[in-house]
Amino acid sequence: MDPRRTRLLWQPDNTTPVPGVDLDVRVFLTGGTGYIGGAVAAALVRAGHSVTALVRASGKERALLQVGVSAVRGDLGEPATYERIAALHDTIIHAGFEDPDTDLIALETLIGAARTDEGRHLIYTSGVWVLGDTHSTVAYENAPLRSPARVVAWRGEHEQLVLLSADEGVTPCVIRPGLVYGGKGGLVSRYFSSATDEGAAAFIGDGRNHLSLVYREDLAQLYRRVVEKRGWGMFHGVDGTPLRVEEVARAASEVAGAGGATRSIPPAEARATLGFTADALCLEQQVGTRRAGELGWKPRFDSFHEGAPSAFAEWSS
Repeated sequence: MDPRRTRLLWQPDNTTPVPGVDLDVRVFLTGGTGYIGGAVAAALVRAGHSVTALVRASGKERALLQVGVSAVRGDLGEPATYERIAALHDTIIHAGFEDPDTDLIALETLIGAARTDEGRHLIYTSGVWVLGDTHSTVAYENAPLRSPARVVAWRGEHEQLVLLSADEGVTPCVIRPGLVYGGKGGLVSRYFSSATDEGAAAFIGDGRNHLSLVYREDLAQLYRRVVEKRGWGMFHGVDGTPLRVEEVARAASEVAGAGGATRSIPPAEARATLGFTADALCLEQQVGTRRAGELGWKPRFDSFHEGAPSAFAEWSS
């Protein structure tokens, strides 16, 4: 087996980013109007990079143009609508998602677009739920995948598909964001909405399990660092301070003006509306990163306690 391939599969925390910084990178981005992709697009444009985003609906093009992002009409499930355009860029970021089957089509297409002698940079957006329950230990980038959350059980294979593309001349990277907060969307905003509407922030389960979180703008800066330094291998996008669910809900309740009041929702009840996502939110997940710091990334907010006021202000604006 090729030694570089072995490092990617089993020791991603030991891979070394390519030295130097690319200051003007042409980036092709899927999911550019999404919760994570939108923040990534804006951060890259502010840093002076040229971003082209794939959009399916014409109504979303205007918002992209307003922040300096070029838009191209296409559909993740129809490779002919974007494969050639993606191949014209230095870096390809896959942050869009529809369903597992479409994600596989998109990945195979984007790997094909990135396959050149020069080795284009391909960045895939995964998530920490693929790690499953971490029990009482902190999972870093080299942690094995033992039992991924059911809602993302397929994602580990897609990660490996990306990492193995190194054998085809691609510079591959997988970013696993933690539970993202900030802005108008995201699952954490449910704590704000329940605190505001019902007087108590509602969480699922007994609240004793840990969540690993990251502020959305901090995560976008990690993507920028990965783009500029051509980081490859695995990176966890987390703030490094896992918190118990009840503690997160209480902090959200406090900034939302509900006095720290919280309430528990039985998993079976939550599953009726959230499906298997409810089970993922009950996982014990203590996740850390060693590799992100190698790129010079340091989150602005080291924990949800620090970021909650800004996140609530953004959500309520």
